[in-house]
Amino acid sequence: MKIMCQVYRLENLRFFHARMQGTTALFLLFVLNGATASSAVQSPAEYFSTWGLSPAYVQEQTSVIAERKEFSLSSGEFQLMVRMLDRFQGAPNQWRQEWASSSVEFESGQAKECQEQCRSVRMRGQITKVIRITAPDDVAMITKSKDIFAVQLELNNAEKAWVVVPDLPVGLSVDTNLHEKGGASVILLHVPDRASNTQNKKPILAVAMRLEWCPQTPFGRLGMDYGLFTSVDDGMPLQASEAEAFYASLSASKSQIDIPDAPLLNDTSLVSLLDPASDWLPLHRGDQIVLSGTARRITKVLVEPGQYQDILGSDHYWEIFIFVATPLLQIGEDFQDTYPLVFCCTELPQGLPIGEQVNEPIQIAGFIFKRYRYVTQRLSRQRNGAGIGRPQESPLLIGKSPSWLPAKQPLQFPGGMTWLPVLTALALVVWIMKGFCQSRRRSRLTDTLPDEIQLP
Repeated sequence: MKIMCQVYRLENLRFFHARMQGTTALFLLFVLNGATASSAVQSPAEYFSTWGLSPAYVQEQTSVIAERKEFSLSSGEFQLMVRMLDRFQGAPNQWRQEWASSSVEFESGQAKECQEQCRSVRMRGQITKVIRITAPDDVAMITKSKDIFAVQLELNNAEKAWVVVPDLPVGLSVDTNLHEKGGASVILLHVPDRASNTQNKKPILAVAMRLEWCPQTPFGRLGMDYGLFTSVDDGMPLQASEAEAFYASLSASKSQIDIPDAPLLNDTSLVSLLDPASDWLPLHRGDQIVLSGTARRITKVLVEPGQYQDILGSDHYWEIFIFVATPLLQIGEDFQDTYPLVFCCTELPQGLPIGEQVNEPIQIAGFIFKRYRYVTQRLSRQRNGAGIGRPQESPLLIGKSPSWLPAKQPLQFPGGMTWLPVLTALALVVWIMKGFCQSRRRSRLTDTLPDEIQLP
């Protein structure tokens, strides 16, 4: 097992720790210095106006949508929504972060002003309906977007809004009556005139890059936003685009009380979890599962000061490399009955050994995050004789803390009885040998056993 741990040891499970070569760093520094004058953060109004999507233009073009009893989009309106979403997503990440940090909570009295300024607004409330909008035939030929979604939010002040998003969190139902906690950071497209909307009958129209959703699941009740999972990409190393979802998952898991009294994952689900060709994991992302295994590597991972340390509320987390028992598996040309997975947590039990090589039985209640791809130390020989590491994928789970299951101490006998187990074993051996000899004297087999036994 020790050898297997070395074979599967992770080479890299860190965010933003890659080291650039000196020449590349100098080149990037030169480019960044040259572009400083043009890197100033634009306001959303300036940015969208550059693309012909000024707040006044969008307000006018979308006024008809708010008049309809049922939400629908014409071909031209669909194209307008896709343009807004594409430009929103295409904005530099630094700009979008700046817009989000300067966003304000939604207030009816300031909605019109926020729309005119194209200011980012935070909406919170209940998701009551989700509609899938398929691209019209004449639009599908000129855009990558086949479907977009309109989400009806009932805001905390009883006002309603339609928020158009490019994707939905996995598991959120479409075309059904809902009552789910959610929200979004939006750009307001159309705000009805308050004079003709005194009873809040006409909804507000907005777009957002993603929908926030906290379902009634163990993870959702801890405050995890499943909308962040849309950035998670299975079968890949951890990426910068997944960092917010990763640290938000760690932060939410800190509210775990203890490992639930639930059965361990059965063999069928376990193999589906481990199999890279299975679609089981994406459909169960965020689910809590209970597993037992042997920790082979426990290391402390430091988090750099900044946004993600603020999300986590700590300057570190723990990474545990665990082998779990499995049915006999064929991996390439090899067979094995254990498989590695990664468990990231915020706490460790007191006294649990840490280091690059440990051997500790533990149990975890982990929330499924992604299928993580990495390169092992097991080499694959190339035609030129050189060896390179083999790629492998393992589930990455997140939780608060493992439960340590120290090995049971051997039974201690009272003083003076130390030799009792030895004497008992010797007496048992003598008794078995005596019975065997007596049976040989009584009778002998007259026929030899067949070479093989065939069942009827």
